Amino acid sequence: MKKIFLITFFSLSIILTGCSETSSKEELTQNGNDPVTELATSTFTPVPTLTPTPTPLPEVRITLAEKSFFEGDYQSAIIELQQAKANASETNLKAAADIRLAQIYISESRFSEANNLISIYLEDETIDNELKARAHYFYGLSQDNLNNPVESARGYLGYSQLLPGKLDTFMLEKAGDVFYRSNLLDNALIYYNLALESDQTSNTTNIKIKVGRIYAAQLDHTNAIRIFIEVHDASPNEFVRAQMNLLAGQSYLALGLPEQAYARFQESVQNYPKAFDTHSGLVALVDAGIPVDEFNRGLTNYYAGSYGLAINAFLRYIEKNPDHNGNSFYFIGLSYLKMDDPVNAIENWKKLINNYPDNIFFVDAWEDIAYAQWAYLKQYSTGAQTLLEFANLYSGSENAAEAILEAGRIYERNNQLTDAANTWSGLIDLYPRLEISSQGLFLSALSNYRLSKYDQALSQFQRYLLLTSVPEEKAAAYFWIGKTYEKLGDYEKSTSAWKDAAKQDPTGYYSERAKEILSNSDLLSPFNEVNLQVNLEQERLIAEVWMRNTFSLPQDTNFITLSPFLANETFIKANAYWDLGLYTQARNEYENLRTLYENDPLNLFRLTNHFLEIGLYRSAIYSSRQILDLANMDDFASMNAPLWFNHVRFGLYFNEIVENAANEYNFEPLLLYSLIRQESFFEGFIVSSAGAKGLMQIMPATGDEIANLLKWPTNYVENDLYRPIINIRMGASYLSRMRTYFDGDMFATLAAYNAGPGNVIRWREKADNDPDLFLEIIPYEETRRYLRNIYTFYRIYESLYPVRSAQ
Repeated sequence: MKKIFLITFFSLSIILTGCSETSSKEELTQNGNDPVTELATSTFTPVPTLTPTPTPLPEVRITLAEKSFFEGDYQSAIIELQQAKANASETNLKAAADIRLAQIYISESRFSEANNLISIYLEDETIDNELKARAHYFYGLSQDNLNNPVESARGYLGYSQLLPGKLDTFMLEKAGDVFYRSNLLDNALIYYNLALESDQTSNTTNIKIKVGRIYAAQLDHTNAIRIFIEVHDASPNEFVRAQMNLLAGQSYLALGLPEQAYARFQESVQNYPKAFDTHSGLVALVDAGIPVDEFNRGLTNYYAGSYGLAINAFLRYIEKNPDHNGNSFYFIGLSYLKMDDPVNAIENWKKLINNYPDNIFFVDAWEDIAYAQWAYLKQYSTGAQTLLEFANLYSGSENAAEAILEAGRIYERNNQLTDAANTWSGLIDLYPRLEISSQGLFLSALSNYRLSKYDQALSQFQRYLLLTSVPEEKAAAYFWIGKTYEKLGDYEKSTSAWKDAAKQDPTGYYSERAKEILSNSDLLSPFNEVNLQVNLEQERLIAEVWMRNTFSLPQDTNFITLSPFLANETFIKANAYWDLGLYTQARNEYENLRTLYENDPLNLFRLTNHFLEIGLYRSAIYSSRQILDLANMDDFASMNAPLWFNHVRFGLYFNEIVENAANEYNFEPLLLYSLIRQESFFEGFIVSSAGAKGLMQIMPATGDEIANLLKWPTNYVENDLYRPIINIRMGASYLSRMRTYFDGDMFATLAAYNAGPGNVIRWREKADNDPDLFLEIIPYEETRRYLRNIYTFYRIYESLYPVRSAQ
């Protein structure tokens, strides 16, 4: 089969040399996420810093260039590669240097220069196939960006001809994509179908949809419908199903089969109202005068953001169905709130509450009324009372305690601390067995602390201590008992309480913060001098001894061999993707492999070592933790594991860049390492759901702002955020500005990095210059957890990199 496949490639490549080039350039994405015409960061494997000889060999220069490119330092990489090429006598070395240079040029949008560098290697029989295949891929990318679809496809197909079986589906799809965008649909269809034939196991939904769209564009609606229905029936995703119903319906209409089309649109309206494609089908139904269930019509309009139309549909439904179940009132209320009309929203939710006590949205309606009252109408007391009324009327409800807790939060938001304290304190008596009641007691104690009712706060913190057996909560209780005794002027008891706090949850936030207070240190200041020089290779050898003993492995076990994976298709694809700079795809494949070996400590160890070598640090961190889990080591016990595991988990990755930024902006390097670990787990190509990019998760708008302020880097573009050398300096610069703005308050600084300075200003006003109180009164659990994590990471880093006395 593979021989036939390659012959087909070759034949089609010859046929297509006569095709014309047309159409405009559109952005294409890798698996729907990453632009293929951009390279996020480097494609190179990070290596330990080498000490160059006075006249470095070409091999050494290429290695140095790989490190620089991995770190996003393009100019240093270019210099090293140019010198490597100039001094190389061996053909493969020259080719390797040129192909890497081309990759950098593509990253800098210098497509013609990239093309000129690598085109000479496409037919060069003197270089090895791996290099030649890589040259073909980057040739395909450069030609893609130069709007030459035939030559671009030639590059992608060449890769698969040279390395058959590695990335066939991916390369065939890319060949199809360049033709599809150029409106050469017959050629696109050939390659998409070949892509589908090449892989019968992976998820090829996106390719099938492209095939269906081509059939539809070619007016072959029968085949288009066949594909769309096949995808619909196979997909568990409601948004995909709705999209397929819309596309199939459009093809049915083109065939003059409106009944079948409207049946497809109706199915989406009835079953997938959240999908926007459903709304498009609804519009077609309404325009054609086809009756539609008014409730589902309203629901579809609501999720499409057509709130006025939604309200009208729900009202028609109510009028036609006097025995309805009340759901319409709930969504009418939501629609009014979306239209910034909380009064009408509340009125409709009250109709639901008063007339439909068994409705599935009954509790939600109470909660939404309270939210509209305090958040929209600024009626804080009324909102809190709404929830307390619910809890009183339905005290047996599983939601009653949560309602009381939220009522207290509403009071607290309005600085009604006495009301908040009283509300929260009542929970423990009403629901003594619920965990949420202990939380209420703790919050009540904090409110009394803020009210300077220290005796009352102390009693509540002590009661909280007696009610919990969770180490973190016991540490929190002792910590605040210490803070309260300090306010009462009893420094002996405060010191004793902090000592108890320090013992409860080693490596946990409250225990570590108590140690800091006991040492009279400033917040997030180092306890001890640290040594940031490590020898991971030597530490790995010690870890191997531990592995043999812990998991009863043979003495001759090879811990770094990759031979168990070399025939594994997932591993092969992962390596190929990584080598081409397709990091998201590579990471996904490697993660599948890590899952496959999740109960195999030896192969996890081998994978961890491999992840470190290529720079996939997040996966290395996770696999290292998995090994310790298999050894039954919890967070505290894991600190006694061989250093290699913990130096992997809390690594000094991108050390030169981090330490330069720390020096420039006067931060402790370990603080920046801790922040990066929290933000990205050292994964430079990561993008958050909100759009934040790179190691320090910088939003594009913030990146623009920082670049303008720094007037650096030259010709800044958004994708520079994927370059560690740029991202880390930008992140440190922004953090420094926040530190200046908040007068050196590091908790406020870090909170501003996470939640924005506007929120922090409001929170600080309530904290009375107390960083511990500041953390507790932040209303967002995500931000509280963010601060606690960075703090504990910082202390763990410090403990793992001490200055060790000579033995």
